[in-house]
Amino acid sequence: MARPQAVLDASVLYQEPIRSLLLWVAAEGGYEPFWTERILEETGRSLLDGGVVTSEQWERLRAAMSSAFPGAMLDQAAVDAIEDQMPNQEKDRHVLAAAVIGRVELVVTNNLRHFEVSHLAQLGKRSLDADAFLCELLDRSPNIVRAALDRQVAHMCRPRQWTLAELLGRLAGQGSGDPLASKFAVACERRLSLKAEVPPTSGN
Repeated sequence: MARPQAVLDASVLYQEPIRSLLLWVAAEGGYEPFWTERILEETGRSLLDGGVVTSEQWERLRAAMSSAFPGAMLDQAAVDAIEDQMPNQEKDRHVLAAAVIGRVELVVTNNLRHFEVSHLAQLGKRSLDADAFLCELLDRSPNIVRAALDRQVAHMCRPRQWTLAELLGRLAGQGSGDPLASKFAVACERRLSLKAEVPPTSGN
């Protein structure tokens, strides 16, 4: 069975721990991710402007993504050539154009209002937010998603080593954070018999 393919918008690549989870699932073979230079530029600019990472940290992250997924980068010039033909919201036409150029059915974005169903249907495309996409991946490949969660937790060492339950708690919005993937967290409890717990804070 062919792996799903998805263009990842900057709105999901910006947000940690969603970004890491999506990339770990892809690394485990759950789906094939795609992006463009412009999508990565928008991601980096948002991270830098928000003070989330330094320039050096962003360059390391970008290099790691490129190394892990050498086939993910789509032709920016080809995307630029058709961007103004896209029917969706102007700001995110380049993302839909990337899906067209890459022949990728799905756009994963947290700006769903910029990708109306009727507009995407004209081109045989669809969009999901990160929460819904992760739920789809869990339904399709629960063992892959579980392996990705384990790998992500193994790398979460600040402010201390996290547990899998605490990662699910962060996604669910327990503690001080907003919900990032609450439906997925609930689905993991049901499908993987995992329980969410309040995640650590900087004081822990």
